[in-house]
Amino acid sequence: MSYQNNAKSVKDNWDASRLGWLGCAWYEKFGPKSLAKLYKVFGENKGQEAWQSSLAGLVNAGISEQTAQAFLKWRQDIDLENFKNRLAQDGIDFVLPWDTFYPAAFKNSSCPPAALFWRGAQLSKKPWVAVVGTRKMSTYGRRACMQIVSELVQAGADIVSGMALGIDACAHQAALDANGQTAAVLAGGLDKASLYPVSNQPLAERILLNKGALLSEFPPGTKNLRPHFPQRNRLIATLAQAVVVVEAGLESGSVLTAKLALDENRDVFAVPGPIMNPGSFGVHDLLRQGAQICTSGNDVLANSRVGVKLSIPERPLTNDERRILDMCRTPAHIDELVRLLQSSPAVIGATCTTLEMMDAIIESEAQTYQLTPKGRQMLLPHFD
Repeated sequence: MSYQNNAKSVKDNWDASRLGWLGCAWYEKFGPKSLAKLYKVFGENKGQEAWQSSLAGLVNAGISEQTAQAFLKWRQDIDLENFKNRLAQDGIDFVLPWDTFYPAAFKNSSCPPAALFWRGAQLSKKPWVAVVGTRKMSTYGRRACMQIVSELVQAGADIVSGMALGIDACAHQAALDANGQTAAVLAGGLDKASLYPVSNQPLAERILLNKGALLSEFPPGTKNLRPHFPQRNRLIATLAQAVVVVEAGLESGSVLTAKLALDENRDVFAVPGPIMNPGSFGVHDLLRQGAQICTSGNDVLANSRVGVKLSIPERPLTNDERRILDMCRTPAHIDELVRLLQSSPAVIGATCTTLEMMDAIIESEAQTYQLTPKGRQMLLPHFD
């Protein structure tokens, strides 16, 4: 299956210069800083000269002699047309910083990607919010992620994440369910054989079929290796105007993404969680360090520099929500709510999670909920 886009300047402009830059970008030891040095010396229209450069020319451009020698040896067996044909076969575009397809958010970052491999549509001009978190997602984390993402998309934002298991995948799925655009930044190749995790390949296809995008700094055939993840996280943090961490351990990649976002002057939000859950340790540490609390999508829209004024419209309480709020005037355990409302634990649990995200109730003890001042206001007649 192929996925089309309207970036003619990307797909069709395969002159000698673009082929040369493709070869340079394919070399695994030329990261964004090395490529940026080559761009500065050779210029955007002289990719062929950079590709064919001598050892002295590469060293003069700022490439270490050891890396330059390794590149010259690797280059001997390379046919650039094969690289170009491989991209076409996999439906992948090659995007350079001067292409119109290149996201504007990257241009002013501290370390812009020097080349991107891309599948799918061009990114919308809407505000982008990154939603990231643990692979070991809890039921609470899934509910919080789905609600926050749905609210953000309904208000006019789009969602970027890393398509990992857990919160990342949930964020993409919630964005698609809300008819929003979503982009996945990967730590390996975009070809089908390299997509990781394998179980998320149907999700990747759904993203592409719904005008979303997959992007990576790594060429086809590159495995998703642990050293690649900080580089991937850097792109996620840079692409978004705000980052929301739903669940994360203390040393997790999601916490690193949040710190990278702060380095790029992005707003960082963290969703508080149960204090005994290891998945809450990282987000609570972020809150202690100054991240803003996120209990709804509106928290992000009201307290971040997303570039436009967005708000989530008020909605009336459902009958179940109102009845639960009324019962939580005094602390009420979830088992009591299930018995009194004659409903299932799953339904009551989901409704309680929604009310928590609305700051209408708090979990005062394990599965015991109590009305907040905001919840009391919501029960007043003028909210009917």
